[in-house]
Amino acid sequence: MKKVFVSIFILFSMFGCKERIPSEIELYGNTFINIRSGKFDVPADWVRYSLMDSACSIMMPPNMKETPLDGINVINKKRGTNFAFSDTTNSQKHYYSRVAIDYFKVNQGTFAKPDEYVLNSDMYFALDKMVDEEIQDRNLILNGPFMDCSTTNQMFDKNNKLIRTHFLDTYYRRKSVTGDSPVSVHIYIMQNDDKMVKMMVAYHDKDSLIFKDLFQSVKTFEWN
Repeated sequence: MKKVFVSIFILFSMFGCKERIPSEIELYGNTFINIRSGKFDVPADWVRYSLMDSACSIMMPPNMKETPLDGINVINKKRGTNFAFSDTTNSQKHYYSRVAIDYFKVNQGTFAKPDEYVLNSDMYFALDKMVDEEIQDRNLILNGPFMDCSTTNQMFDKNNKLIRTHFLDTYYRRKSVTGDSPVSVHIYIMQNDDKMVKMMVAYHDKDSLIFKDLFQSVKTFEWN
């Protein structure tokens, strides 16, 4: 599956990507919460996690903790990781929320540079195919999928230079397989020459106040 996924993201001809203004339908509920180019002011209690042998890092809110399991399977932390809800208030409540991160390392020049956008017709097709592989049953989708692009917060690299990482954003609402409220999903793609990260963030719409900034976590992503 991973080999197929990587193959559809091989670098195509380069085109600029202009952020579009979401329609009212796309802004339904909390699903398409603002993931624009503006800076995300990271709350003081967020924690930065170093991932994939320090290839990259990201910040998460305190109610999301890294887990060694994907279902019943132990995660190979060189290839990815998961974050799930952690009860920090002793409320004894459980919420469905998930951040699943996959890491791909291939040949140099396979992917775009961190400061480049690749969003042409071939990439639209690849992103749409990615949704099919993720959701399996297209009838579950309520809104979308929609594709967009944006940038992370501005950060200093190892040479003390201010940089941003460009990312592709595919988002949709789907029915809950458990019969609960609809689920909002964003899938982000960050590229760096011979490396790529796929990051899926999802939670129930009814819990949008609990996880209101979780979609913004992508703004804290950084290549090392």
